[in-house]
Amino acid sequence: MFNRMGLMQLVSLALALGLCACAGLLGPRRVEVSEARLQELIDRQFPLDSRLLDVLDATVAAPRLSMRPATNRIGTKFELTVSDRLFKLPHCGTLLLDYGVRFEASDNTLRLTNVRVERFEVEGLPVPLQRQIEHVGVQLAERLLSERVLYKMRPKDVEAMQGRGYQPADIRVAPQGLVITLLPQAAR
Repeated sequence: MFNRMGLMQLVSLALALGLCACAGLLGPRRVEVSEARLQELIDRQFPLDSRLLDVLDATVAAPRLSMRPATNRIGTKFELTVSDRLFKLPHCGTLLLDYGVRFEASDNTLRLTNVRVERFEVEGLPVPLQRQIEHVGVQLAERLLSERVLYKMRPKDVEAMQGRGYQPADIRVAPQGLVITLLPQAAR
């Protein structure tokens, strides 16, 4: 026979085991991040300044997202301003990126991945300089933005997710934003 204290400990243990198993019984969960929220996260990262060919300063600003669910990617159009360092004459243009999004478990971040430049145009430059800037600008943009952190989960959010027995798995681009699938953690 159990005494009152032993019975309470058994009930507590049963509840704890039941809660741990709960995620496995309930199955995967989905978390949606709206396009508006993604826009806010992207906006925080810009403007971004860089130097091209040691003679031009470039500023990338005003990102505008477009969801591309058919390819599971996101497109982002930026305003681009390029000015020579000597005369400081600004030239405006456009930068259009296409990229995926992934979760990095090692630091609990959401990152841009497989960044591709679809368009890099600067208006009003001589054709030879335009070609050089395009070539260098495409490489620089892909290098600077590939694996760039879009969002870092707060420790309390990580603890809450793990405390409920879930871990992020698949991230899908939907017409209205991102859909993140949370899977039950494997039994240890």
